[in-house]
Amino acid sequence: MKICLAPLDIAFANIEENLLTAAHTLNRVESDTDVVVLPELFTTGFVKDKNLAATLAEPNDGRTITTIQRWAQFFGFAICGSFLATDRSGHLANRTFFVEPGGDTTFSDKRHLFPLSEENKVYTPAMAEPQIIRFRGWSFKLIVCFDLRFPVWCRNRPGADYDVLLVPANWPESRQDQFKLLLAARAVENQSYSVGCNRTGEDDYGKYPKGISVIYDNLGHPIHETRRDGLIYAILDKEELNIGRKRFPAWEATDNWTINF
Repeated sequence: MKICLAPLDIAFANIEENLLTAAHTLNRVESDTDVVVLPELFTTGFVKDKNLAATLAEPNDGRTITTIQRWAQFFGFAICGSFLATDRSGHLANRTFFVEPGGDTTFSDKRHLFPLSEENKVYTPAMAEPQIIRFRGWSFKLIVCFDLRFPVWCRNRPGADYDVLLVPANWPESRQDQFKLLLAARAVENQSYSVGCNRTGEDDYGKYPKGISVIYDNLGHPIHETRRDGLIYAILDKEELNIGRKRFPAWEATDNWTINF
């Protein structure tokens, strides 16, 4: 399984420009890639003004997702990230997507809304756990940014197990060490790969230098390589992952719990 991270510089509240940036970036992705991860809210960035957010929010069949579906089909790899979403009731959500080349699309919403950006005042939190996504013989769990700080939400357990934790994110330079530490911890405690794609550039909440996006194996070791064009790659080894789990089957001891909403 070949993973690519595309750490985009997001233009605030400009869907057109951000889709164009993403399109140019995806054109550079190596053709044998299986999954591309985009940053959190890759078409808008954080929008804390509720009126502005309402004008930018899209349904699941809106422009952003239909565009991603065309790209996934054209390039032949799955694409995931998050976008500013709305539903018929007008609720706003920070919504993840996992779009497969065949068109199958999985959505889930961010559960833990970040108070420093006032996200908790604008968006509605998830009311269901993220679905486990099965793709090309691998199992994925997709969470968003601040969700990473909550190990119960990331828990790998029998019956709802995953091989790869995908994390689109907007972690500023001031918290990059914690981002990497938590990604490594989630990989070790869940005996999975963890993949964090962070934005670049800057906004009202800080600067996002290159080098924050990372991929860890199940032992918490960084395994990614950065190309000259800024795209980040790693090859995930299913056989090696299974060998590690059998040699030290700690994850099988996890309690089979459920979250009460």
